[in-house]
Order: sequence, then C-alpha cells, then structure tokens
Amino acid sequence: MKNDKKEQETNPVADFLRHFMIYDHVLELKETGEFNGAADHLLNLLGQGCSENSEETIDLPRAKANSEKLDSMPAEYVSALFDQKAKLFDIKLLEILQYSLPTKIHEKINTLKLGPFKRLLDLGCGTGLAAELFEDQIPYKTGVDISKQMLKLARDKKIYDDLQQCEINEFLDQDHPQKWDLILASELLPYFGSLEDLFEGVASNIEKNGVFLFSAEAVMEPASNTQPYTMSDSCRFKHTEDYLRNLLEQFDFATLDFTQTTLRQEHESPVLGHLVVARYMPA
Repeated sequence: MKNDKKEQETNPVADFLRHFMIYDHVLELKETGEFNGAADHLLNLLGQGCSENSEETIDLPRAKANSEKLDSMPAEYVSALFDQKAKLFDIKLLEILQYSLPTKIHEKINTLKLGPFKRLLDLGCGTGLAAELFEDQIPYKTGVDISKQMLKLARDKKIYDDLQQCEINEFLDQDHPQKWDLILASELLPYFGSLEDLFEGVASNIEKNGVFLFSAEAVMEPASNTQPYTMSDSCRFKHTEDYLRNLLEQFDFATLDFTQTTLRQEHESPVLGHLVVARYMPA
C-alpha cells in the first residue's frame, strides 16, 4: 500500500487529473448557481477519490503547474470529463455559455462560397452540434470523439454515417481508404498544446484543395518571447496567431480566412479565439 501511495503522490499526470476533475465540477456548479449541490457533490468526490492523509485540496495552481509538463490533455481526462458532461452538454453550451460557433462555421462556409462537399470529417464531434447544420448538404459525414457518451447522443441524432470512438491523433494516424474534402475541428484545439501532430494528421487525410476549418482559443497581445501555446486559468490551451499561421504554412494550407471571434461566455466574460478556414494546396 505504501508503494501505491507513493506512486500516486509522485505521478504528475494522476495528480493533474484528480485536481482537474475537482476544479471542473466547481466551475460547472458555480455557473448554474447550485451551491448546495456543489458542496455535497464535491464532498462526495473528495471522499471517493482522495486519501485522508494526502494533500488533496482544490489546488488549481498545482494542477496547472503539472499540466505545463504535458503537450496535450491526457486522453483519460478528456474522455472522463465529456462522459460526465454528455447529458447536459448541448444545453450548457447553447444556453449557459452562449455557444454560437456552429452557426459561425456554417455562415463562414456560405460567405466564402465553399463547397459543395462530398465527405465531412468532424474531429471532436461531441454531440454533433457543428455537423447538424450540414445535415442535408454533405452526403457522407464521419464523426470522431473520445467520449463514448457524447457519441451515443450523436448517434441518437442520426446525423453521421460513421461514428468512431478514438483519440484524435490516433484516428488521423490510421490508414483510411478515403480522404475527406471538409475537416472540422470545432473546440478541439484547446485540449492540445502542441499541434504539429494534429496538423500533420489532417494534411494526411484531406483531399487536395479540401477545406480545413478550426477554432482555437487566442493568446491576446503576445509579446516577442511568448510561447506558441499556454494554459489558461480554466486549464485549456490557448495558441498564438503566429503559431497557427506557421503551422498552416508548414503543412501546405493556404489561409482563406482568419477571424478573431467570441467562442463562448465563461464566468460572464467572452472567451476570445480564432476561427480559421484554410485550403490544402500541396506543391
């Protein structure tokens, strides 16, 4: 038992996951004003997952410090997080967080007069909020997400022709018989710090002249020594505009549109980000 306890205390990923889960519940319950429920839920969570003799408290700075050792969110955390949120996911995004990104994506494609498209790949598809708006416009739609519960809700909507439960980079690294001419990554990038593998995977799976459309939380007013990505106080990754533009150029994407926009509301404040549309144009 002592060895197990020591391993738990010295494992930064396990420590990061525990603190991250606790803090995420604090934010959710605070947003909805369920303060009594918050107290009960957190007491239960702490009682189930923490040792009485360990220093298990809601310690965001410590969680953030551990997370900075990582290039992306641990897959186990992302899967567990979204499995928990699945049932109320659409309501929370659309009503509480005033999430309008799917509509902005659809409007952007129409404004730029892109398409028609034959095959859509929706990375981090969640419950299918983005793909819903293309239901009658694209003949074949593939959704990929790490959360089993999110995919169950997406399957119930009957939007997609194919749904895959998989970590995103693992999916992109597979040998797929056909490529896609439209790839969406809406609200996916904040769960990755380093994006090289993701962009390389998209480039390997998109048709020539295909469109890659993604959103990213923005590092505002970066200094000359700002890192390409950083973790916000809510423990999501933000990316600089220069980093994103350099990646697009590195992997042969021509930028069609690069817009700063409000992605959603968080703690009654707008979360600013980039909405990017690019075309794959290899030499």
